[in-house]
Amino acid sequence: MMSDPRGFPGNERFRIQRCLGSGGMGVVYEALDRDRNAVVALKTLRWTDPSAIYRLKREFRTLVGIVHPNLVALYELFGEADEWYFTMELVKGSRFLEFVRPDVLSVERLRSALAQLATGLVALHGAGKLHRDLKPSNVLVTPEGRPVILDFGIAADMVAGEDPLRTAEDGIWGTAEYMSPEQGRGEASAASDWYAMGCMLYEALTGRLPFVGAALRVLLEKAQQDPPDPSKVKPGLPADLVALCRDLLARRPERRPRAKEILTRLSVALPAPGTVATAPSPGSALLIGRDAQLAELERAFGLARSGRAVLTIVRGPSGIGKTALVRTFVEQLVAENRAVVLSGRCYVRESMPYKGLDGVIDSLTRFLRTLPDRDLDRLITRDLATVLQLFPVLGRVPKLLQLPAPERDVVDPVELRRQRFSALQGLFRRIAAEKPVVVHIDDLQWGDADSILLLDSLLGPPDPPALLVIASLSSEDTASPPPFLRTLLGRTGTESCRELRLSPLSEVDTRRLAHALLENERREGSGGMRGSTGRAGPDAREGSDGVDAIVREAAGNPFLVEQLVHYLALLRPNGKAATSGVSLGDVLEARLAQLPSGARTLLETLALAGQPLDATVARDVAGLQEDERQLVALLQAERWLKATRSAERLELYHDGIRRALLARIDPVRMPLMHLSLATAMEARRADDPETLYEHYLEAGQRVRAHSCATQAAVKAARALAFERAALFYRRALALTPEGGAEAGALYAQLGEALANAGRVRDAAEAYSRAAALSGPSDALELRRLAAEQFLIGGRVQEGLDMLKSVLDATGLGFPKTKGRAVVSLVWHRAWLRLRGLRFVERRAAAIPSAQLARLDVCRTVAEGLGHLDTIRAADFQTRHLLLALRAGEPDRLARALALEGGFSAALGGRSRWYDRLLAEAEGLGRRIQSPHALGLCAVMTGAAAYFAGEFERARDATKQAERLLLEHGIGVAWELVTARFYHTVSLYYLGEVEELGRCAAAYLKDAAERGNRFAALMFRTGPTNATWLFADDVAGARGALTEALGEWPEQPFGSPHYMALTAQGRIELYAGTPRNGWEAVERSWPALKRTGLFRIQSVRITARQIRASCGVAASHTAPSDSAPLLAAAERDAAAIAAERAPYSAPTAALLTAGVAARRGDEAAAARALRVALAGFEACHMKLFMAVTQRRLGELVGGDEGRALVSQANTWMTTHRIVNADRMAAALAPGFPE
Repeated sequence: MMSDPRGFPGNERFRIQRCLGSGGMGVVYEALDRDRNAVVALKTLRWTDPSAIYRLKREFRTLVGIVHPNLVALYELFGEADEWYFTMELVKGSRFLEFVRPDVLSVERLRSALAQLATGLVALHGAGKLHRDLKPSNVLVTPEGRPVILDFGIAADMVAGEDPLRTAEDGIWGTAEYMSPEQGRGEASAASDWYAMGCMLYEALTGRLPFVGAALRVLLEKAQQDPPDPSKVKPGLPADLVALCRDLLARRPERRPRAKEILTRLSVALPAPGTVATAPSPGSALLIGRDAQLAELERAFGLARSGRAVLTIVRGPSGIGKTALVRTFVEQLVAENRAVVLSGRCYVRESMPYKGLDGVIDSLTRFLRTLPDRDLDRLITRDLATVLQLFPVLGRVPKLLQLPAPERDVVDPVELRRQRFSALQGLFRRIAAEKPVVVHIDDLQWGDADSILLLDSLLGPPDPPALLVIASLSSEDTASPPPFLRTLLGRTGTESCRELRLSPLSEVDTRRLAHALLENERREGSGGMRGSTGRAGPDAREGSDGVDAIVREAAGNPFLVEQLVHYLALLRPNGKAATSGVSLGDVLEARLAQLPSGARTLLETLALAGQPLDATVARDVAGLQEDERQLVALLQAERWLKATRSAERLELYHDGIRRALLARIDPVRMPLMHLSLATAMEARRADDPETLYEHYLEAGQRVRAHSCATQAAVKAARALAFERAALFYRRALALTPEGGAEAGALYAQLGEALANAGRVRDAAEAYSRAAALSGPSDALELRRLAAEQFLIGGRVQEGLDMLKSVLDATGLGFPKTKGRAVVSLVWHRAWLRLRGLRFVERRAAAIPSAQLARLDVCRTVAEGLGHLDTIRAADFQTRHLLLALRAGEPDRLARALALEGGFSAALGGRSRWYDRLLAEAEGLGRRIQSPHALGLCAVMTGAAAYFAGEFERARDATKQAERLLLEHGIGVAWELVTARFYHTVSLYYLGEVEELGRCAAAYLKDAAERGNRFAALMFRTGPTNATWLFADDVAGARGALTEALGEWPEQPFGSPHYMALTAQGRIELYAGTPRNGWEAVERSWPALKRTGLFRIQSVRITARQIRASCGVAASHTAPSDSAPLLAAAERDAAAIAAERAPYSAPTAALLTAGVAARRGDEAAAARALRVALAGFEACHMKLFMAVTQRRLGELVGGDEGRALVSQANTWMTTHRIVNADRMAAALAPGFPE
């Protein structure tokens, strides 16, 4: 034995026990695999240069999919830093010549060893591989007489040609003494390996090689002359072996016998099915009758290549060929180098968050690891550091692992998830910008809601990547789909979300498939191209009855066709025939009978597990006494198990197999099997509480199942998989005694998970249940949280009732009428002015909890009613500030001061007063370093700027507020929505159309994810609704309005209805139906006045502007009403002008110009337009500037007019306003169209 000069030291998993031998490239050790407690052979490199690494990987990949007792079994390939190695079966025995000639030739041993050696070569060649270095030292024979071919270091793939099995590699490789003449010319084929076996036979018969000497001389002699006749070198040898030896050493490869003849001459009986096989290569399944579906996938790919994000759902029953269809399609893309393909699969009992995309992320990781640094530098950005916490497997990419941690910690879990999703979307976008990306997710029916959220994020606004996602669904498992699938399936039918249903094959195509598979079986049995197994199969040219039976029983299911063909292959050698009653269960039962002992129990264990299972766990549960890898390799080759990347994970080949196996397990055994699985997993310290919960529950171990469910919920919540967390909190509750404190705590955690998941109604119910099971102090807080969720979810009355009960419990009371609310507001504000802002600072711990509870309740009422009932909200906000000043807790006080500043600005307070409030709040927030308080200060500063008509300052302040809240805030949903609302309305008035569209889409998506119906309403109505009009999508604008109000209560009339009303007015103006808008505003005007919203200046201005605009436009369509409509518009314009806000004068002037134009006074109209244009320019209201400029140009005409119109149209086109004519009609009515 030789030593490795580098000395492989072993590692944590492998302990080196001795060196077995070495060659030019590698060293082989005997090693203990500590993980499996098994002894293996471990081959490593002498030198780790790139060529050596390539050859080591090629050697491993050459044989890893081939299963045969005469070929060494390979286990795992490793690449760790500078160490590259793989593990394999440890073969203990003697070399070939030592076995057949221990002292003298043993003909009996030679015949046996030679026959087995030949079957091993047939298996190798049947898999499309050449050995190229077959020689006695590369064949070991076990004490039982089993020869095993070793050392595939220079093995190569074969390609078809004149000789159907020639090497795909160029160059001269091998050992000259055993090398064929053509291999010496760099033209190796299957016949070359048979020549090498002939050399081994010659040496075994005669005790010497056919040619000896220097390598070059040997190769020349082989090409020019035949070797000496073995019988003359050694008289008395068996004539048949001498003849075979001469034929194998023929100089011309075509004169050598082929595989089938060699086996016949060696009297080799074909192996029984189920004992020897070649694992099918990916994509080897035949695809017949799916041309139309392939074309549909190609069309979807074309859309993605054009720059769109496309989702295609492939749906059909198990075994219908979904995977084969998609695999054929994506493998063609890869073969043609047309796309980056990332594939993954979901499992019925997988136990991880985002399991629908986990496999895709694994695939993405493998792709990134193949890229050079220069490419990674273009793809990897700093924000991806946060994604590692969602998908730690990405840390396998060194450059990702080296990214610095984020500079700021984001504590809001929903925002943190959004940032991670956004970073991942950015990575996909950058990859897709360089090459189209196709994502394939198999069995998405086993996914989860969190995965769909992530998928939505990848495919959604604001800037989706050019990406094709193909998701396969089993229709049996989606007959009654879970909510997340109903959502997904409900989107189909558009260009960007398609459904592709797979039906059973036609009878013609089923027959074609059966014939093709039968022909494959026949060829395997006759030693053809795929004759690796020597499997006997039915002859496709015979047995039309057999094909008829297959067609009849398969019912167009390709998987069942394949299984029935295999079944016939098993039956035919025994002279049996297919029966009309054959089923998949019969097929599996027959195939199981052919497998070695222990196989059935192992397969049943995997069926019960329902997902890939740790091999050691499977072995323990199945009661296997030996290393299971040989059995696993056979089951993979026989298509019971999938060939997985990790030898430590076992997975059934098809879900149909799982179903059939489960149906045959005795129900009495199942609980014990589940318990065995759970205990074996725990013994392996599996961090998989979800799976453990399932098994303990099925085993009847409720206490353990409860503990695992709770652990699973906590784990999912930490991973921001809130839907999953809620699911397991519910499961834990189902195993918890009702009415106890433990149930109350779980309901509270459930409420938090549901709130973070955006399930606000369910969250409110959970908080309510938690309150009912909690003590008085906890119950008050839980009811407050429930009220908050009810209000966010649009269940206004329930929220108000809950708030009233909380107020009653704290002794605060709720004003029953608006009049009383006004009196209360005036009284509390007067008291505030009298007492001033003095306070004595105290820590929260020093303040009675009841006092803090009253303070927090007032804040909740102020925030919860702020957009619904302005007067009552303002009253409770002033109470909030008074209580905060009395308490003196600085963080609460800073927030109370900021809120009061915003409310004061909204209700027309003097700027010096609210500026002082905001300055005090900011100073206090900075002193105590409270990001929440500072964020709220920025929100209210922006709101105050908006109310003052300072839109640029409002935009900047609210953007800063959003950043602060997202980076540092938790429990800041109201503050965040408020900041975003004032940000979007500021963008609208500033005319920043593109940024408004981007923000509106992102904010609306976030509101939907959080289940915040009020936020969703805000971003579908009001000025933000104009984003659909900018795109000339009237139907979309109306649809958004309908959706916003669809589930919102009609009463009480409040801010949501006002915002919807103004949006409707704009839509009717844009659509050319202004009378509808005017009538809607008139109908709602009394209710709007009763709300108290007219105390807010911006509401007065906007409401009158919409009413006047509709009136001016309607006067053109209703001449008889023209005069009163124009007069009313004049009054509204005058009222707007009297407001003295910076933008009120130009707004009034634009309306006045429209009235003058309708009356035919073009001079007055032009003067008013010039006033409006100057005013809008001073306020930086670019959109209104553009439409005013256009109207002025149309009015004055000539060169000046054409220039003005051209400038206005150019601005609108540049800012993606599709229809400038209709936009002018909506914002500046009254002029000829």
